[in-house]
Amino acid sequence: MNDAGWLHDRPIAHRGRYDESAGVPENSLAAFRAAVELGTPFEFDVQLTADGVAVVAHDANLRRVTGEDVLVAESTHARIRRLRTGCGGEPVPTLDDVLEVAGGQVPVLVDVRRWGGHGGTDLERVVAASLRGYRGAVALQSFDPRAVLRLRRLTADHPVGQASGSLPSAAPPLRWIGRSMVSNVLTRPDFVSYELAALPCWFADRWRTRTRPLIAFTAHSRAEAGRALQVADNYFYAGFTPDEHREEQRP
Repeated sequence: MNDAGWLHDRPIAHRGRYDESAGVPENSLAAFRAAVELGTPFEFDVQLTADGVAVVAHDANLRRVTGEDVLVAESTHARIRRLRTGCGGEPVPTLDDVLEVAGGQVPVLVDVRRWGGHGGTDLERVVAASLRGYRGAVALQSFDPRAVLRLRRLTADHPVGQASGSLPSAAPPLRWIGRSMVSNVLTRPDFVSYELAALPCWFADRWRTRTRPLIAFTAHSRAEAGRALQVADNYFYAGFTPDEHREEQRP
């Protein structure tokens, strides 16, 4: 397994170092280049297109980031590649695009998105294939425990985490299963990511150990970052520069 110490003590830029007001959208190549320039680890989301390409986007529908009503899972990569994000007009990136930008210069965390709970192993296999031979610090996570289990089997060299939180959109039985992360008994994740607004939480504390860090998401200010460090080992951030990275910038 690659060195995963950064998961404990280096704040992670959520969906890259994005700034919507400056025309740098979330999960964009510009946001990832900004993270590399700052030297901060960053997180991003991947989904699978209808023709089996891992593209970087959080929502199942690309309307919010491109203005076009396009479902990732029902569209080809060629169709999605024609879309543009933000004022910069860059295309929706692929996983391989992001790995090229990172280039092993900063750690990256890949969030494997499975909207709708669809089965199959294609997404995890495509992600694992892209990471094969990549020389850089990588971790992976998913809200879907099935994906966590598959990723642990397919990417033994990389830490894999279970993401969870309040899960308000889930059906009540699935919400309890997701919040409690009872599936961790079987999947044995290397870390846990949990919604900051839902912390402290007995379930999250139950799975947190010295070797299994708890990472809170997402802090949007230094005040929230301070609270995150009171209830977790590390945190994802957006909209500000954490003190840890500000110190690194000083000559």
